[in-house]
Amino acid sequence: MKKLLAFLLVILTVAAVAQKKADAAKGPVTFDELLTEAGLEYTLPAGFKPLPVEYNDVLPYQYRVRSTDGTIEIRYTIFPLDRVEIDYDDPHSSAPEPDHLFTLLFPGIITAVSGWGHYKSKDYPPDEALRLFRADWAGVAVLKPIPEYSPNYHHALIVAIHRNGHADAYQIFLGNDLKHIGEVAERVEASLRFKK
Repeated sequence: MKKLLAFLLVILTVAAVAQKKADAAKGPVTFDELLTEAGLEYTLPAGFKPLPVEYNDVLPYQYRVRSTDGTIEIRYTIFPLDRVEIDYDDPHSSAPEPDHLFTLLFPGIITAVSGWGHYKSKDYPPDEALRLFRADWAGVAVLKPIPEYSPNYHHALIVAIHRNGHADAYQIFLGNDLKHIGEVAERVEASLRFKK
């Protein structure tokens, strides 16, 4: 089990480093440019306003918004697959394909944001992932984020979406009332989805 978790953290680190390298090589990009590159569309949810991005060592993100009443913050992290470079050197197995990274990245992100803490996760049924997000796969997790990721909010709900050949995208809903987070997430989660 320790080997698997260590591997997941390596994958998460590799993805973050690859993202930084790719960003540096291609130059800085705006959130809108990332959306276009990833084949995603985004609509600012009603009752939310954009906030400046603040670098976070636990899980970098490219965009964030907060509800006007301050109870919910949403951070968006997008990994366009053409930016992900896999540097994998294991003589006993082959490197994972970019289209299969979501099976490793999602648990790695959950582990990083929760600081190895307890969480609950599940996959969306395939038809619901397609209907809500136009995604080939989607998952959701509920956890308590570590203070290094979120010093002001004590609960998180992560919605992960993946489309083959395009991107992995994560919406991290943060707040202090888990029931309220769930209600808001259900209302606005489809504001980030893949284009037709």
